[in-house]
Order: sequence, then structure tokens, then C-alpha cells
Amino acid sequence: MNDSKKIAVGRAILAAACITLGVILMVHPGFTGIVICRSAGALALAFGGSRVFSALRQQDVMGWVRLDMVVGILLLGFGVFALVQPEAILSILPIVLGIYLLVECLSKTRRAITLKKMGYVRWWSVLVMGILAGALGALLIVNPFQAAETMLMFLGASMVLDGAADLWVLWCFAAHGTE
Repeated sequence: MNDSKKIAVGRAILAAACITLGVILMVHPGFTGIVICRSAGALALAFGGSRVFSALRQQDVMGWVRLDMVVGILLLGFGVFALVQPEAILSILPIVLGIYLLVECLSKTRRAITLKKMGYVRWWSVLVMGILAGALGALLIVNPFQAAETMLMFLGASMVLDGAADLWVLWCFAAHGTE
């Protein structure tokens, strides 16, 4: 399998994972959000503890150990916070996903223009999906909602749309040539 096919398969797997996570968020928003936050907290504790332990065991080499110690302490702090207050983490999640969707909008717009230059008749469908993803992203940033479950369901719907748009883009490029 050549590199471009490997990249396409990787993108398809990521898009399918995005759709799957989006559906799970829409069906079980409250439980899923808490699980995600607490899992991130546990990972941050593990990585932070590892960095602090490593920094305590090493000699200072040009300030790197101090930086490792600071990063480790920050990760430990985030880990404890995410485990104790997952709702607070969930409150900033819409803004982070909104920024991601805006970046995806720009990427899909660029791909739509490329498809148009290649002569693909339905290039506009990729553009429409990109604009929809961007609109959802902007809405998440401007109005991140007050209810965590509604927000997570909206995040899930956004992820399903973004994943579907990625699969459509891959299909369009596969049907009309390479990217």
C-alpha cells in the first residue's frame, strides 16, 4: 500500500472514530462527558507524576529538569482538578471543539477549491459541509450553552457532521483522483 492510500485509510479511521464518539455523546451525554474528563484527569496524573518523579531523580542540565518539574506539577494540578471538578472541564470543551471545527472548515474549503480546479462536478458539496462545520464551530464559541448534557449532545452532532464530511471528502478524492 502506497503512502497516499495509507494516509487515506488513516483519515477514514479517524473520521469513523469521530462519528462513533459523536453518536455516543448524543446518546449518553452526561455519563460520557464525566468519563472523558475523569479519564483525562487520570492520564494527566500519571504523566505529571512521571515527569515530577523523573525531574527529582535527575541532575539539572541547562534548566530542562526545572521545566519538566513545572510541566509535571501543572499536569498533576490539572489531573486533580479534572477528577474533582469534571463539570468545569466540560464547560470549556465547547470552545475548544468550536475552534477545531473552524480550522476544519478552512481545511474543507481548501479541499473544495482543489476539487473545483480538478473539475469535480460536486465540489460544492464539500464546501457546504465545510461551511456547516464552521457554522457549528462558531455557534459553539459564541454560545457554549449552559446545560452540559445539551452541550455534549450538540458536540456529538458536530463530530458526526465533521466525520461524515471527512468521509465524503475522501470519497470525492478517491472517485476523482488524488489529493
